[in-house]
Amino acid sequence: MKVYQCDQCEYASVSNKYRCPSCGTGKLQEQDVSSRGTVYSYTDIHIAPAEFAHLTPYTVALIQLDESKAKVTARTNGNVEIGDVAELDHIEDGAYIYRKC
Repeated sequence: MKVYQCDQCEYASVSNKYRCPSCGTGKLQEQDVSSRGTVYSYTDIHIAPAEFAHLTPYTVALIQLDESKAKVTARTNGNVEIGDVAELDHIEDGAYIYRKC
């Protein structure tokens, strides 16, 4: 998984930006890290926007990556709890789909 880490502060993100949105001066450097992480938070979606209504009910989780300070917002293909270990299963229409390990 690609992560973008600021060369001036500890900011990290899975999306690239022209400059660091945290310190405003650093450049983001691309790094390859493991997609494995821990469920930091989650919510179950029962009423979704029209474009995702066919997926309901589903779970959206915030995954803290093991090898980076970046967190990933992902849909999970099953129930998860805070503290569960999860791993990227696949990317679907630009969305990260994680599964519980």
